[in-house]
Amino acid sequence: MKKIFLLLGAVSTLALTSCDWDDDHTHDYVDHDTISEVFEVDNVNFTAAGDFTATIPLDPEIYSSDVVLVYRLSDTDPLGADIWEMIPTTYNLPEGSLSYFTDFSVNSVAIYLDSTFDPLARPDFSLDQIFRIVIVPGYFSENVDTSNYNAVMSALEQQNGPIEIETLN
Repeated sequence: MKKIFLLLGAVSTLALTSCDWDDDHTHDYVDHDTISEVFEVDNVNFTAAGDFTATIPLDPEIYSSDVVLVYRLSDTDPLGADIWEMIPTTYNLPEGSLSYFTDFSVNSVAIYLDSTFDPLARPDFSLDQIFRIVIVPGYFSENVDTSNYNAVMSALEQQNGPIEIETLN
């Protein structure tokens, strides 16, 4: 009988010590089912006829909890890598100030060009622009420096693996 109690005691001790009862213990959580989307829109022209606005439809629609991040190709670095600048942004130019800003709904993204002068006087800012649209879950944007395109892409790749960038015209 003592051997049975000894065996039950040993099994109970093993079972209880193998459980994690620490509610304060933090666990790293990796989300494997969140789908983020990245696409590039080129040949964007801001003209008076379009009220200096570009509207990009989202097909399919996004979730209302998603966040849309918009980046403009502003230059290349000395090694030829693209430099992406987050919108909104403002430039103080010799002609005056020029700003890009954006808003989005579940079915479209709008990019606006506003300036204190005729934006067509600066075709390097108003014509043939290239933008990257990054759609992420709302919680994702709280944990990443969204102003840094490379940090966003790195975090997305860590979470979801390689990211394909579709080009829309």
